[in-house]
Amino acid sequence: MKINKILIKPIVTEKTTGLYNSEGVYTMGVAISASKNQIKQALKDAFDVDAYNIRTATMPGKRKRVGKTWRFNTTKMTKKAFFKLKKGKLDFYAGGD
Repeated sequence: MKINKILIKPIVTEKTTGLYNSEGVYTMGVAISASKNQIKQALKDAFDVDAYNIRTATMPGKRKRVGKTWRFNTTKMTKKAFFKLKKGKLDFYAGGD
């Protein structure tokens, strides 16, 4: 897979920023089919950093109601990757000055 197909976007929320500040863990949205080794290699190729302790979580889609009817649609499944860096830094959580 290509790098831009594996690493989708960084996830920057209050919870992930707190996780970064307390434990140094980064969070990214990744492709559903991406393995931990593919994520590690994509991070090395894209940002030139060595990641370790990669954990993944597959989030199921949610049921959403459509309009005023009793019809429901389901949103797509997503996958998150939580990882630490051996050395180096990524600027996902830089505050806006």
